[in-house]
Amino acid sequence: MKNYILPLIVMAYSTVYSQIGINTQNPQGTFNIDSKKDNNTTGIPTLQQQSNDFVVTQEGSVGVGTTSPDLSAILELNVNQLITGKQKGFLGPRLALNSYNDSSTIPNPATGLLVFNLGTIPTFTYVGYVFWNGSQWRTLEGRSLQQGTLTSLKCADANLDPSTYTSGNSFQGQLKIPYVGGNGGTYSAQTIGPFNGLTATLTQGNFDQGAGNLIYTISGTPTVTSPSTTTFSISSGGQNCSVSIGGGKKLASGEYEFYTYEILATEIGLLSNILNSVGKSAPIIGGKLKIDLNFTGSSNTGSGGVTYNPRLVNTFGSNVKVWYSALSSVDRFRRANILLAPGGYIETDNGIYLNWGNNMNSLSTPVNSLSSSDDSQEIETIDLSVDGIWYRVTIFVYVDNLNDTVDFNNVRRVHITTQRMS
Repeated sequence: MKNYILPLIVMAYSTVYSQIGINTQNPQGTFNIDSKKDNNTTGIPTLQQQSNDFVVTQEGSVGVGTTSPDLSAILELNVNQLITGKQKGFLGPRLALNSYNDSSTIPNPATGLLVFNLGTIPTFTYVGYVFWNGSQWRTLEGRSLQQGTLTSLKCADANLDPSTYTSGNSFQGQLKIPYVGGNGGTYSAQTIGPFNGLTATLTQGNFDQGAGNLIYTISGTPTVTSPSTTTFSISSGGQNCSVSIGGGKKLASGEYEFYTYEILATEIGLLSNILNSVGKSAPIIGGKLKIDLNFTGSSNTGSGGVTYNPRLVNTFGSNVKVWYSALSSVDRFRRANILLAPGGYIETDNGIYLNWGNNMNSLSTPVNSLSSSDDSQEIETIDLSVDGIWYRVTIFVYVDNLNDTVDFNNVRRVHITTQRMS
């Protein structure tokens, strides 16, 4: 008979008071467990006391860590009352699914079912929470988890930002590799390298539908200095290609890039050498050909002398095939099928006129009209092909006397525009 006494007492207590408390004489809901048995005997427990409570309210809401779960929630897990270092998270069921549409590991999964996929099956390596949408597992963002495929990877159009690095200096940048024909499917995380001290890292994700970009993080301490390049073999979405970085920015079709420099009119030497001394760099076409200006004399003269010559310098580690046609405001030059050796250069003109010309300043009598020209100013446009891509380079350099008569103050203002035409 005594075996029935306790259930009868619980039933009687429930019927009379409509509340059950375990470890508490002051239940805060229809059912309340005070695991530490630290709640007050009257009133509402403090937030700290609620941190170890479990409660079911009259409305059917369940609270863990709170005795007053939000009315809009069927379940509220509250850890705000736990001190820092003691707070906890939600841990869902963890398992290894076989594929994006696996319905056998969990038979007949309900729409909306949530699990954490361990990604330990070689054919389905996605790691993270996934939900069943009625026909397949999806990421919490709703992205597809079927195997991703591409039509083409465009390594020739890849760009690194920052586009250059220096040996011995820690580097971190972002490499974007365009692609087309993405099916929206998933791709796995990758780590490639290190090569020349640099490692390429790709986090798992999904291809866009159609065109998009793979984004790699490039990090490390390089053992070479730009424009020396570093090459990574890329394999993703069933496509393979090689991408070279460190040679400067690669332009997209139709894209422009502008460079502006200021050099004393008395300085002589390759433009890149002068720029490197002040932490700048010269334009590089297609990651292989550097635009350089070889100054052969001071530009502090009247007119009629040539003081520099444009150059195309091979900064690539292998031979480069080049075609070019150069048109200046004075002359024109061209060559085809040139195999340029590493470190070699092509001069695209026989010398550019660049002097101070009339050298007028604020004390001069201004002109009202001019009907002729002199040999003090010249501009050059170079069309060239690298790896089958057409580029156009415009070089405009002029001497600025800074409106005084002191030759030492004169500067050469260098403006270079590069554009990918195809």
